[in-house]
Amino acid sequence: MQQDTQNATAKAIGERLSEIRGSKSQGAFAEELGVHKNSLGHYERGNRVPDAEVLEKLVTMGFDANWVLTGKGAARIAENEAGLSEDIEKLKRLDEEFALIPGYNVQVAAGHGSLAGDESPTRELAFRRKWLRFRGLNEKDLALVFAKGDSMEPTISDNETVMVDTSERKLQDGHIYVIRNGDHLLVKRIQTLWNDGVQLLSDNKEYPPQEISSSDLESLEVIGKVVWVGKDL
Repeated sequence: MQQDTQNATAKAIGERLSEIRGSKSQGAFAEELGVHKNSLGHYERGNRVPDAEVLEKLVTMGFDANWVLTGKGAARIAENEAGLSEDIEKLKRLDEEFALIPGYNVQVAAGHGSLAGDESPTRELAFRRKWLRFRGLNEKDLALVFAKGDSMEPTISDNETVMVDTSERKLQDGHIYVIRNGDHLLVKRIQTLWNDGVQLLSDNKEYPPQEISSSDLESLEVIGKVVWVGKDL
C-alpha cells in the first residue's frame, strides 16, 4: 500500500513536470534543469522523484516547489504570493472594520449575588468600530461578562452576555452598572437618594430595591456601566 502511494505521488510529480515543460523538447528542458535527458524522462514517467537541485532550478524559474511536490496551491510562486497578499489585505480590512472585545468567564448576578469567576479573557466577540464610535465607546475600556439570574428581566435575561464600559464608574440615575460587593458581582439599575445614598433597583418588580447608605458606598466597587446586552430572539 505504501509503495502504491509512493508510485502515485511520483507519477503525479512527473505529470506536473510535463505540464511545466509544455511544448519544449525533453532535451531542451533537461538542459535548463541541469540534468540528463534520460533523467528527465524518468522523472516524467514517475520512475524517480526530482532531487533538491532540480526543485531549486524550478523555483528559480518561478515555479512553486510545494505545487511541484503536492499539487497544492498555484503553480507559480507569484500567484501564491499574490494570494497571500490578498489574504493579508482582507485581514487588515477586517481589523479596520471590527474590534475584538474580550469576554470573561464571569457571572454578574441579576439576582441575589454570584461569586466572581476566573477574571481572565476566555473569548472575543467582534463589534464594528463604526458602531463603537457612534456610541462613544473605547474598545480598550470594554469587557463582556455573563448575567446570571432573572432580577433584571426583561432588560437582561439569565445567561445573556452584557458589555461593560469600565471607564464609566460614576453612578448616574437610571443607568445599569456592574458593582462588586466583596466577592459578589451585581448588575443593577441605579437611583441616587437625597441623603447621598443609592438604591439598587431590579427591573423585575418581584425583587425589592436594595438601599445602600452613603457610609456603605465606600465598600462598593463600581466595575462599569452596562452599555449593551446580547439578545436571543
